Amino acid sequence: MSDMANILEYMNLADFLFIVVFPSVLLLLLLIIFISGLFKEKPKHELMTLDEFMMDWLKDHGQAHKLEEQFARMKKDPAGKIYMPLTYHGGIIAIKCGLTPNKVSYINLILSFFIFWAVIMISKGHTLNLFSKQPYFGSWFIPLAFLALFTGIIDGIDGAIARILDIKSKSGAWLDNVIDRISDILLLVCFVPTSFMVVSILGFKFDFTWIVWTNIFLIFLYEYMRARHEGLGLHETKPTIGERITRFFVIFIFFLIYGISSFFVLLTNWINPNATKIWTDSHIGTITWNMLIYQITLFLIMIFSLIKLGSYSFKNLKKLDSGD
Repeated sequence: MSDMANILEYMNLADFLFIVVFPSVLLLLLLIIFISGLFKEKPKHELMTLDEFMMDWLKDHGQAHKLEEQFARMKKDPAGKIYMPLTYHGGIIAIKCGLTPNKVSYINLILSFFIFWAVIMISKGHTLNLFSKQPYFGSWFIPLAFLALFTGIIDGIDGAIARILDIKSKSGAWLDNVIDRISDILLLVCFVPTSFMVVSILGFKFDFTWIVWTNIFLIFLYEYMRARHEGLGLHETKPTIGERITRFFVIFIFFLIYGISSFFVLLTNWINPNATKIWTDSHIGTITWNMLIYQITLFLIMIFSLIKLGSYSFKNLKKLDSGD
């Protein structure tokens, strides 16, 4: 409490707006969205089943000509076993809460802003004492990891609601895509004003913030390539490892690693402050390299995905050129 009191004492107006007002506004907006859903009339007709939901998704993604074959394949892969059921059942819950596709998109955006804010706030403890003050900040990456994973899951729920209720619209799809791109920026650019990307090697400090900007560029290039090939008439899509849900899962893993390492130091410090030195090697390694390895992992995933998507799109667009 004394640390927080000191922070508040020396806080200027800009700090106050970002540290206190900004998250308060986000929470208020979330509250307004959920309260508004309570007064919305719930659908009384029977909703589509999970299988119907998956088939409709395949039709919208250019698979209508081989629907049964693709449906049987999807039922066996991770998308059909995990992601589709999650978004479907999430959509059902959201409908029961009175949420519309656009409201879920706004929730996604608000949570992305909250993660942006939280990463910057947690970073204030990144360079503090490793065995006393830093763990208080770093441990917050644990709940933040689960929030990031939840945000990745609800990214598909807005579309699921529209599909289940048969209210799909071009304006809704446009809004969802715009919010997704804003979210992509927020979840990476939050590392720029921090020291997470500054690594000390042999006494020299190296700033790897450039890799954050590179990953933003690669993600935008990947999403543009897919949007462009669909705009040219290639409606059949081929998901790669670089999809948004994978990117959120990568965030989840590295946030969790950082948070768990900090939490164990914090727990040890509570039990016996003199015993925290047992974490010296592992925790210093985590603090030093974790976020950089996260960015490098994302970089490699996006490079691989760009090559796969580019090869697939170019080959199939050539077929359209030849009239096949």
